[in-house]
Amino acid sequence: MSEIDLMAAVTRLEAAMGALRGRLRERLAVSGSDLTVLQFVARAEAAERTVRVKDLASHLGMSGPAVTGTVDRLERAGHLCRVPNPDDGRSRFIELTPETERAYASAMDSTNEHLHELLSSFTDRERAKYVRVIDRVIEALEFGAPTP
Repeated sequence: MSEIDLMAAVTRLEAAMGALRGRLRERLAVSGSDLTVLQFVARAEAAERTVRVKDLASHLGMSGPAVTGTVDRLERAGHLCRVPNPDDGRSRFIELTPETERAYASAMDSTNEHLHELLSSFTDRERAKYVRVIDRVIEALEFGAPTP
């Protein structure tokens, strides 16, 4: 397989990811940055993990106050809700509202099922290699990006 074949595969992956994000943005009526927040929360919920503002801030590379403003806006729009942390009454977890959860699942169609089927067919060693390859591709893409 040539370098051209590999670059073509990366281009197809970018196009598929762009189409998926476009479908999700349209269905949920959100911006790209808001979609990133909703996707993070949805993936965490699928993995039965909780999400706090600091988790989002770390993931997005933003300050806590900036993330809080985004969460506030998405909460007012009916996409997110805050629920009490049973172990710490001072903090709250961030969750998708049931309506957004349904709309997200509908927009994803059978994408999650296909991805789960594919990834569950990998051995632990293959998964580790896959993650390393993805990380290297991301690094190459980010390294080539102009600095702001």
